[in-house]
Amino acid sequence: MFKRISFPSGLSTPRPFILLCVGVSLLASGASPQTPSAVPAAGSDRPALRELRRAAADLLEQAGRSGASRDAVLRLRKEAAERLEALGREPEPAGSAALLPAELRAELRGAGKELAAAPPTGESRLDPAPYLALLERVRMKLEGEIALGLSLQGSYSQTKVKEPVYGGHASAMGPAPERAADDSASGPSPAVFEEVGGLGAKTYCGGPTKDHILESGGSGVALLDYDGDGRLDVYLVTAAELTKSRERVPHRNVLYRNLGGLKFEDVSKRAGVDAAAWGNGVCAGDYDGDGRLDLYVTNWGSNSLFRNQGDGTFKDVAASAGVAASGWSTGCTFFDADADGDLDLYVARYVKTSWDEVVAAQRTLVWRNGPHIMVGPAGLPGEQDLFFLNRGDGTFAEASAAAGLSDPAKAYGFGVVATDYDGDGKVDLFVANDSNPNFLYHNVGGGRFESVGLLAGVAVNGEGRAQAGMGADSGDYDGDGRLDLVLTTFAHDTKTLFRNLDGSQFEDASAASGLSARTFDRMGWGVSFLDADLDGRQDLFLANGHIFADIDDFPDLKESFRQKNQLLLNAGGTYRDASPAAGVGLQVQRVGRGLAVGDLDDDGDPDVVVSNVDDVPTLLENRQQTGHHWVAFRLQSAGGNRFAIGARVTLEAGGARQIREVRSGGSYLSQSDLRPLFGLGSYAGPVDVEVVMPGGQRYRWQGLASGRLHVLDLADAHRVAERRP
Repeated sequence: MFKRISFPSGLSTPRPFILLCVGVSLLASGASPQTPSAVPAAGSDRPALRELRRAAADLLEQAGRSGASRDAVLRLRKEAAERLEALGREPEPAGSAALLPAELRAELRGAGKELAAAPPTGESRLDPAPYLALLERVRMKLEGEIALGLSLQGSYSQTKVKEPVYGGHASAMGPAPERAADDSASGPSPAVFEEVGGLGAKTYCGGPTKDHILESGGSGVALLDYDGDGRLDVYLVTAAELTKSRERVPHRNVLYRNLGGLKFEDVSKRAGVDAAAWGNGVCAGDYDGDGRLDLYVTNWGSNSLFRNQGDGTFKDVAASAGVAASGWSTGCTFFDADADGDLDLYVARYVKTSWDEVVAAQRTLVWRNGPHIMVGPAGLPGEQDLFFLNRGDGTFAEASAAAGLSDPAKAYGFGVVATDYDGDGKVDLFVANDSNPNFLYHNVGGGRFESVGLLAGVAVNGEGRAQAGMGADSGDYDGDGRLDLVLTTFAHDTKTLFRNLDGSQFEDASAASGLSARTFDRMGWGVSFLDADLDGRQDLFLANGHIFADIDDFPDLKESFRQKNQLLLNAGGTYRDASPAAGVGLQVQRVGRGLAVGDLDDDGDPDVVVSNVDDVPTLLENRQQTGHHWVAFRLQSAGGNRFAIGARVTLEAGGARQIREVRSGGSYLSQSDLRPLFGLGSYAGPVDVEVVMPGGQRYRWQGLASGRLHVLDLADAHRVAERRP
């Protein structure tokens, strides 16, 4: 049944296979591995270390099975912890180096201590994926080949090396999905996007040849009303530029004030947010409860927390607030983790690297027998994600371990979505990881989370593969009242739609929804659910662009560095690609990364901004002429969370129900409009609204007029202020 597969010398074994192998051999067969009766002695003997690693993986898999009793899980956790700590105690042999590097041994000891700590009463499930990913790094150091229960299949050969190095992104290992039907037969798109000017600042990310993985990720964009005038402003994050000789050229982030009519003014310097760092992501939230939106900007290096001072200016208080962090931070989100009324902060991080490594980087891998490409992320050291608990006095405490949000695998984190996927009034977290299983953290209350990604079915796709997760979003695409998840991935891989089955389990609906065949060839980054044509159904917008700068020199691969973005219209639970007929703005080819959605011109439909690598952003005005109706809301809450971030907004109109969330961060390193916007189709009558805040407090309004933006004051649910656009 099983066959042994050898990988070429110097090529890292695809990480997803390890997780899948364990799942197939243990879960599908129903066999229970023998629990070792004793922990082998730690040492530098390779077979002994291999046995420790194998035993730890077996124990973790048993602990992760559904239906296991709490006592059994506690016992298995303890035994797995002993083996992790034993691996981490490998001594340095006299006159030679240990088989496992010191940093990895320290991570193993830390993971062992975390597992050994008993979970809170009533919490028994264990998601083994983060620990299995850590053990896979151990395996990569100890072995040159693995035994698998699957044979390799692929529409192209695995990445090969021209030198004995390791690395690369996870990508599809099977054939491409069947080609999608020709969507042009559906006629003109009801939503049309046209590119407009006004945002002339270029964003950069390293040098022209992209020799190091730091130069590939690009940066995000934020849409927020920073000055409270009712119009969405635009904040662009940029990294530095590198010359051909690898000299660093700094560039500054840019804040554009919306003057109305899609006219913008650059106020970056005056506002004090024109940081010249190696910028990556951005999210918005009123962290200090003063009624003004603040900005958190992630960097390679210290992050920035720009406190809104209320006079059009900001002050960077990251250091004094305790959230400056370090390393390579990516996605972020403000959310009320413990339902105490103020906003906490989650920060994803990616790869650990140094300036010397960036300068000296060389493209030593080969993509599909074509271009030479950069190393990573697989095989490179990851950065642990961070969670900061708001103390309520303007400062934060790092509390990842206490909250159950530790990242022992140091997975390569990118997109972060704070969403109440099970509808229990507590905000959960989904983290898109590159070439590692994704994280899904279920909020169990009291500021505690449990990792359930593997058990819920979103850690890997339906084929059992961890993908190169980039961006993510949450929305109810099939109208069943449950929030689903979407994930963008690498080129030559499906973009994945996880359908929420019952509030706890998901299924991979990528093929059934039509997403797989329409997105396979392109490399996806930013992604957002939006109702582009205002028909009441959640469409999808994807920002696309490659990371290999010379991919165009290999036309046989049928890939391009600059790519078109995509609009996928929802036809009632399935998607069709409306991009070719959706306006000139969808025919633009750039290297897309961050994506934010919001009503920039206050006309009642969603517009789009995409940040592009080494180029100006793409500003797309929605010029749909459907005649469909709409309604939108701006929420005001008392206490620390003044913008009601994390609120679930349920709309009932014309016999139909829709759900939106007020969300900080999301997509890919970006921030979209905090004002929920609903399309109503042909219905033009009054609507009823329910708002559920983090913690479960409910507020209701009835008979609100459509065609307006309503300001809903949660302090008085019977009083509703209105503003016409």
